[in-house]
Amino acid sequence: MAPRLIVLGWDSATFDLVDPLVEAGRLPNLARLIERGTRGPLASTWPPMTDCAWTSAFTGRNPGAHGIFGSWYRAPGEYGCRYFSSRDRRAAAVWEMTSDVRWLVWNVPMTFPPTAIDGVMVAGYGAPPGARFCEPASFQDELAARWPLEDLLDRAPHASLERFLADLIRGLEAQAEALPFAARESGADCVVAVWPHVDRAQHFFWRFRDTDHPLADAVARVYEAMDAATGAVIDAFPTSDVIVLSDHGAGPLHGDINVGAHLVASGHAAYSAPKRNVLADIAWAMPPFIRRAARRVAPGAARRAMGAALVKQLGPFDWTRTKALVGVNGDLWLNLEGREPRGTVSESDAPGLLDELVAGLTKIEDPARGAPVFAAIHRRAEIYSGPALSLAPDLMLDSWSAGYRVAVKRDPSPVVVGPPTSLAGVREPWSSEHRPTGIFVASGDRIASAEVGEASLYDTAPTMLALLEQPVAADSDGRVLVEAIDEGFLLDHPVAEREVAPRNAVSGYSDEEAAAVAAHLQDLGYIE
Repeated sequence: MAPRLIVLGWDSATFDLVDPLVEAGRLPNLARLIERGTRGPLASTWPPMTDCAWTSAFTGRNPGAHGIFGSWYRAPGEYGCRYFSSRDRRAAAVWEMTSDVRWLVWNVPMTFPPTAIDGVMVAGYGAPPGARFCEPASFQDELAARWPLEDLLDRAPHASLERFLADLIRGLEAQAEALPFAARESGADCVVAVWPHVDRAQHFFWRFRDTDHPLADAVARVYEAMDAATGAVIDAFPTSDVIVLSDHGAGPLHGDINVGAHLVASGHAAYSAPKRNVLADIAWAMPPFIRRAARRVAPGAARRAMGAALVKQLGPFDWTRTKALVGVNGDLWLNLEGREPRGTVSESDAPGLLDELVAGLTKIEDPARGAPVFAAIHRRAEIYSGPALSLAPDLMLDSWSAGYRVAVKRDPSPVVVGPPTSLAGVREPWSSEHRPTGIFVASGDRIASAEVGEASLYDTAPTMLALLEQPVAADSDGRVLVEAIDEGFLLDHPVAEREVAPRNAVSGYSDEEAAAVAAHLQDLGYIE
């Protein structure tokens, strides 16, 4: 039997590129979905980052409810950071909310380590090298017997950018075969798959667009490969309803913001005496292929070296003289007494200090463009709610809408805003960063032919459940996109609601797992 519903995640896809490519005839499969179905912009969550955004999509909840605020995030009560995993999620995902529905969950971020579901979970995204990422575990052997596993996983640039482009396209070609195979073998009623390839291409190849560089067409070629993979899935299951969506959009990256340097210059933080971690510096200076070999030959030393990078992420500050600190994904925190190990800000002084910080941050401009670098600054209660609210930052800095990146480095510097810097893991700068609006496209017998207006990433889970004739969580932050669903189907299958119990969160990655993931994320440029 064919799946009733197929949901394909085009990570970071944006109508800014999709529409011209459709017009040029380069995305014929997405074009036919749009022609016979519905489309519209999709507002992301805060921060508009892959791991928390896809978690929001498939739980229907904001990060304050599901507890995932990014990929790397500052560890509660520490001046360091850690990587979230599936064990940290506090809200049920759609595949945990249904009865009599069999699932294939394919490379969805924040599903590693994999969990047993009614169906098959392939949790390759975020899986450390050599890990078992399928549940049941035997399914991984079935995949490995047919395709190189590296072609079924997330990719980082381990050699030249030309080689990276070839890797991305080859990976999508392999998944165009593997995903229909997995859907049939799993007997899935619903397939949920996320492809990160466009996101990776945009980060590294955006700057070559509209130039005479040999990689000028690289981003478009990856979009074409993703469209071809989508076409292979559609053709394999022509009776299935199909949703294509992205977790956020993308646009040019104008520069990096050293928020740590700004906090010091404004008197809200102070640097400590520099301390060099020679082992970590040597490890991260090595080319990626040498780091991979080191992890195989001397895993203990590699784990210590990579792990050392985690504790230095929040910068070289004297916490006894620091009032505010910046996290990893545009999150800013007060060094609050009673919450932080060496807090310096009292509860009574916190509101005034937040006002002061917002006033100073909104004045930061890019001297090269004469433009503000923050489009908005959101306070915790404005954008988050739920049982994980205590994990939320005091301020979320929206640099994405303005085209800037809060730099992972916070080291002393006279320059607060500068051009994108080369990243240690890949020795290449990013030239694109996320934008808070993604895409939504749907087509099928139960899909209406209409334009979707105001839609949110949180609407994904309720809409999926409605199409699967399942009750929707009563406390969802999203809604069923009724305008995208055939009116007759809704009359025959009215939307019902039910209470959904929270999910128990347990510990995240082990030190060894976290070290392996750290290496991969630095290769991608997400951490320094």
